[in-house]
Amino acid sequence: MRLNGGRRSKKTSGNRKKECRSDEQYQTIQQLAQEMNPDSAKPYGISTACRALDISRAAYYKWLNRKPTIHQLDNQAILEYIIELEENNHYIFGVKRLVTYINVETPYHVSHGRVRRIMRKGHIRASIRVAKHDRRAEKKEYLLANKLYTVDAGHAFHPVRPNLVMVTDCSELTYGIKNEKKLRLSAVKDLYDHSIIAWRVAPTETAQLVTDTIKLALKNNNGIKPKTMHSDQGSAYTGGEYNTFLAGEGIIHSMSRPGTPGDNSPMESFWSHLKTERFAFEQALSEVEMMKQIEDAIHWYNYERRQETLNGMTPMEYRNHAVKEIA
Repeated sequence: MRLNGGRRSKKTSGNRKKECRSDEQYQTIQQLAQEMNPDSAKPYGISTACRALDISRAAYYKWLNRKPTIHQLDNQAILEYIIELEENNHYIFGVKRLVTYINVETPYHVSHGRVRRIMRKGHIRASIRVAKHDRRAEKKEYLLANKLYTVDAGHAFHPVRPNLVMVTDCSELTYGIKNEKKLRLSAVKDLYDHSIIAWRVAPTETAQLVTDTIKLALKNNNGIKPKTMHSDQGSAYTGGEYNTFLAGEGIIHSMSRPGTPGDNSPMESFWSHLKTERFAFEQALSEVEMMKQIEDAIHWYNYERRQETLNGMTPMEYRNHAVKEIA
């Protein structure tokens, strides 16, 4: 049925779908909001966390103050029944047998898919007839492990010297009269002094772009290699070209956990400073102007922007001071 004289409502299903997020994403906002910003030594806060995940504050607070639906309450009751049944029977039941028990012994009628989803969300697995290990998946899990995070200690964002741990990421920049043109900016940052070691741009984010950025970082750093290079799990960073290069250089590849932007918050913080403190006040009409603005902004960040967490020094002042002490 159409309203407004046969015209479709402006509030399209596409707009509604954009705000339809999973609980994990909203929980990520809660976690990221409490993470410490390495530049300001203060929590990121809800606003920054919402921007990082492209979720409106209104949608987040709506989720935070939500009331469970009847379906959710039913799922919780089914989960509690499954846990009790499994604990009393040494976790011998799989999805098929659980469906039988639930449909016969409870007032609920469930499908295999619904039980599977409830078990997955409740982290419940049968103890018998377990599927064989997926060796490829296990290898990927090892390769993509976050080397900068532990449950007990949290994030290890404060190495004891320069050139020990670096982080990298890409961000989209727009230019043109209507900001209709786009570039991908790739950068490498040293976690010790927050300095940007290298940067490159390309029309799109590719394995070649991120690999060339790392190569330039090693060149700018007189061939000195970091022990660890951290990134997110973007396709450019999981590809063979990038990982083959890191392995060949003897650099450990650390990666953020899926859906956890806080694992690479030092780079997210850098992008935020660049965009809110520089690019928000400058309009590049051409690629040449955009390149000049990027160069000026990174020079400003490295040589002019003082940071409280660096004892009031700029990144390059702090870096040079550390090099002199080591020497």
